[in-house]
Amino acid sequence: MVININAVAFSPVSNEIESGNDDDWVVSTRTVDIDDRVMGIFVGYLTRVINKEDNGKVTVGHFSNGTDGDSDAGDQTQERLDRILDLDLDDEDSSDYTEFEDLSESLKNRLITHMDGRTSRGYLFTIQAVNDGEPFVGILKLDVVESEERPILDRDTRQLEYEEIENAFPPTDDLQKGCTYPIFDPLSDDNVFNLDGDVKFLQEDSDSEYFEEFMGCVTSSGSREQSQTILNGLSEIKQEQDDTVLGPDEVQDARTTIQGTDGVADSGTVHEAAEQALGEDYDEGEVDEMLYEEGETEVQIDPNNTTKYVVYDIDGIKIKAKMSDADGDKIDIQRPEHEDGEYVVTIRGDELDQDFQG
Repeated sequence: MVININAVAFSPVSNEIESGNDDDWVVSTRTVDIDDRVMGIFVGYLTRVINKEDNGKVTVGHFSNGTDGDSDAGDQTQERLDRILDLDLDDEDSSDYTEFEDLSESLKNRLITHMDGRTSRGYLFTIQAVNDGEPFVGILKLDVVESEERPILDRDTRQLEYEEIENAFPPTDDLQKGCTYPIFDPLSDDNVFNLDGDVKFLQEDSDSEYFEEFMGCVTSSGSREQSQTILNGLSEIKQEQDDTVLGPDEVQDARTTIQGTDGVADSGTVHEAAEQALGEDYDEGEVDEMLYEEGETEVQIDPNNTTKYVVYDIDGIKIKAKMSDADGDKIDIQRPEHEDGEYVVTIRGDELDQDFQG
């Protein structure tokens, strides 16, 4: 993966910013110089969004036409992004660069309308870039450290001192909110992003709906989070039916069905997995209702990125196992015959290690 940044525009964003005040500005690489080392950090941000594996921090956005009177929603946002992709920004004096700044300002204004007093003040970056010859747009919302004192060692004097940092952006690994359009594979056999959609979101700090809504997107969870939610939902159905959770064999049956999918698993695959796990108690309408209540009506699960572990909780005693080991051959849980009886847990293996923590 080789990312080259063609142009950057940025501006402060906060619900307190109003037209004409001191924070109502947009600058770009046409009007300010950005150090190559700083540009390298932004390449790192974009690389992290593209390369981030399909997990709970990742969501997939689909452009919507807007609801509740929102006339400037997904279709118009997509038009803006497509226009940014088409701009020729090699000449800083061209009208294309002015249009790039205008489009960045419209995105800034849209984001501000979706922020409230609970959302943190920050800076919005609009980036036109190329990844291995493929053009894309990166959008980053970064918060700064207002003031931080950091201990340093002066190598010459060997004195311990401190330096004060102000308005510092986060390290690459702590990228707060970012997205890329369009979605494409990171061109790595070990880390290919298989989910379909328009925008790939990464929110390392917290999953904030306002950032996705600002882009005019309806989003679905990453595969791992979605598969975890669905398996928990199926277990709750079983608990309502006969007061038991999914057993190891049933968990493994559901997992095998999802992971055996040729391509991305959809709601039909979930129903197949539910039928395997619930047996004769499977009810199609009950499963559909569960998916609706969990907000997972649009199911797309990459079978290579499903839930990794299952945790059984027996009155506060937790047993954690890899999903691949959650079957009767390695784990067997026998329920008590009477209310005050005992659970019998059998774990088969070759070695026993012990670890004291805390």
